[in-house]
Amino acid sequence: MKHLIYFLLFSTAVFSQNYHYAIDEAPAKTPGVENQLEEIAYFGAYLLPLTQKATLQVALDKYGSVRLEKGDYSGVNIVMKSNQKLYGHPSLNKISAITIAAGSTGVVLESLLPADQNITMQAGGVISYCTFKSIKFGTLVGTNVMMENNTFINFSGPIRIDCSQSGYIRNNKIIKHQSQGGANMLVLKGNSTTPSYGNVSLHTNFLTPHGDTTDLDGLRSLTFVGLDAEGWNLSGEGTKAMISANNIGDVKITNFNGANSYSAVKTPSFDIDAANVFFLEKPMNFPTDVLSLRANMFLVNGTGTYIRKPGTVTGFDLLANLNSSNMIRYNGVDQTTTMTNTAVINNISNTILGTKYTPWSRPSWETLPNPLGANWKTDRVGKPDQTSYIQGLIDSKGVADLPEGIFYIGSTLKLPVDSNHGIVGQGTGKTVIVGLTDNFPLISLTGGQDANFILGYLTLQGGSVGVYSSQDYGSQHITYQNIKFVVFRNQNYGMQLRRMKGFDNNFLDNLGFVDCNIGFFQDPLTPYANDIDTSSFVDKTMFYKNQFINSSTGVSMMATRADNLDAWVDCKFDGGRVAIALNAQNTPLAANCDFTNYSGVNIITSNVFSLYNSNIYNNKTTGPTINAISTNIEGCQFSDNVPLFSPVMFNPLTNHIVNSTITGNVVTQIPANQGYGLESAIYVNSTFLANPTLSKLLVNVKAGVPTVIINSTPNSYPQLLVTQ
Repeated sequence: MKHLIYFLLFSTAVFSQNYHYAIDEAPAKTPGVENQLEEIAYFGAYLLPLTQKATLQVALDKYGSVRLEKGDYSGVNIVMKSNQKLYGHPSLNKISAITIAAGSTGVVLESLLPADQNITMQAGGVISYCTFKSIKFGTLVGTNVMMENNTFINFSGPIRIDCSQSGYIRNNKIIKHQSQGGANMLVLKGNSTTPSYGNVSLHTNFLTPHGDTTDLDGLRSLTFVGLDAEGWNLSGEGTKAMISANNIGDVKITNFNGANSYSAVKTPSFDIDAANVFFLEKPMNFPTDVLSLRANMFLVNGTGTYIRKPGTVTGFDLLANLNSSNMIRYNGVDQTTTMTNTAVINNISNTILGTKYTPWSRPSWETLPNPLGANWKTDRVGKPDQTSYIQGLIDSKGVADLPEGIFYIGSTLKLPVDSNHGIVGQGTGKTVIVGLTDNFPLISLTGGQDANFILGYLTLQGGSVGVYSSQDYGSQHITYQNIKFVVFRNQNYGMQLRRMKGFDNNFLDNLGFVDCNIGFFQDPLTPYANDIDTSSFVDKTMFYKNQFINSSTGVSMMATRADNLDAWVDCKFDGGRVAIALNAQNTPLAANCDFTNYSGVNIITSNVFSLYNSNIYNNKTTGPTINAISTNIEGCQFSDNVPLFSPVMFNPLTNHIVNSTITGNVVTQIPANQGYGLESAIYVNSTFLANPTLSKLLVNVKAGVPTVIINSTPNSYPQLLVTQ
């Protein structure tokens, strides 16, 4: 009877998937725990077999919501209409051209690979409230289209929307946009009759475009929060600056970083014609950067310089802490006293205050499924070892598609990093892999350069590590990784990158780290041996809607080779000692996150850090909220009545706070004669409940000495992540 094969039928609403396994390999059943809402929508969709791919349009029109098996579904162009949803397999499905019908609303495209194909937004009626998520190597195009309130998440490929004659682009969110090679990676053109505005790009990476990178024209406003560009105009095929913006109203850019030393023809990082230009944290600069004559430039925390176009300058230059000056300079003059010129004050005040718009909505986090409950450790005792069953599926099928159930394993599962192998379950509430003991990693990654693995829709519980990447199984450089809906429970480390090469341009989608010592752990060789192959660097990776719950440290990324533009977006940090512990970072940021119930010394530690539209409340730390050398904060609420910043040994502090409200003391208490550097700061339109004398529209602090530059009452509200 040992080899008797069980045949189980797991039905979706419209299609059945079969699972075969030996009687001693049958998983224990999970209790009646529901999946998360997005998982329920995914598994509730009609499962179209690969053998029936020619009927994809028919299936969409009949069922409305369709999901795909692993495989190539290209060969048939499709048209998506209102409320139709197409979900690819977590491995991403190759697919042909897609048209979003004019007037559509509520369309969902997810986990698709329209390689060298277009996703066309059709002109004629307003396309609104559509979601495009984890789309790889496709090109979004539209001419004279009307687009409003759409969301693009983890979109890899060019976006080219031309409404220069008619139509508009309004209040669309682009959350993680990456494009590599080619040219015209971002084209947004509007017109004056039906204006375009309110579009925000959060986390953008333009990687080695061969020619021109952007063409931005005729927009009332445009915002980039976190922009990294590398090697633009690589082959010398273009002539424009990396950011080429003409006839714009307001341009706002933060965390502006990158390099261009190896391009065939070097062009400026920006050439901007706009009424108002705002930079917050601008480490990237070129002496040929260009600004129009009319532009009012307001820069906070930047380096380098720029030139004006020839002619009479009508805009102003307000430069706050440029080139580490710790000064505010207006039209070339350092401001050492309070301004008194009414016309100048009004002009600057109007630029600072702008128009009050609606902040992005706060995320709604679900309670993460806990299928095994509190007695999971005792329940695993004596269970059969199913390691060989799952490993056999990985080795024979590439992707182990696991049914609902509890799978107990006694040794590590080896998963090749080759973009073809992985494990997919039936949801975080339905499929669980459990370590029989806690002295081995549940999943160990093997080999792999410039590739990834497939993992989604399950819970990993127990073991020493959930996912382990190391040199133990060959050098590893993981790129374009998309892990989705995985909950890591009760591990020393949820994900550990130990002395491997790198983790580059990845997207971690709806992960949960619960009751771990460290949730996500970058674990490089220390001290740094000038060897990138053991640095475990993490670059341009987004943690999207991740939850870090009751983990002592949510994220530990103590880099040796510097990490670049990593982001936490819509994340929940709740309970533990420290939420984020970083070192040697360039332009890391957290946006639209909540930080609650921490009880360590600090909540965030780093060399530098930026926070946008984030809320910090209900914490019981024994020290200040943030320990960092330099910070950039915009649109945030700090509700805990504790000091905001810690002093840092041997380092002066530079803090930049814009449009935010702080309850605790914003002035860092610097111990005298103990080797701590003094604090300099720029305060813009921020409310400090413990420091009313600093609650002014514009304040400069140089080496601990404050100067109120514009002595008017602030009106603090977010101005970056907003809907107009």
